[in-house]
Amino acid sequence: MTLFPVRRYLKTSLVVCALLLLSACAAPGNKQSTIEERANARWEALLTGDLAAAYEYLSPGYRSSVSSVQYQRMVLLQQIKYTSAKYVKSECEEATCNVTVLVGFTVYGAVPGVKSFDGSRNIEESWILVDGNWYMVPEK
Repeated sequence: MTLFPVRRYLKTSLVVCALLLLSACAAPGNKQSTIEERANARWEALLTGDLAAAYEYLSPGYRSSVSSVQYQRMVLLQQIKYTSAKYVKSECEEATCNVTVLVGFTVYGAVPGVKSFDGSRNIEESWILVDGNWYMVPEK
């Protein structure tokens, strides 16, 4: 009679171990979907004006040399306002990704006599993997 609970315990333990092993084999996410999520989240923060949140998606090296206030000032002083962003594709290697994003924008005061110009274009961003997270590396 004591064998029945032991068998049930062993079966349950084996099932739990198998599930844990299978979940460990499934990486924390496909590299492409993770980079897409991070790129979209960064652009969403920029588009909504949450520059402090957008700053957190920048590489640790960049953040060590440019403060959040400096970054926000640079973004706010640009003559361009981004109006939309859509992830297009990414080409990744081990710890780097080149991400293409289609951005919509408005440029103010670019041409004399023209108040603003609306347009869109693909831009390429460089991203690096640091401690398991993807970060955008801004161009200087």
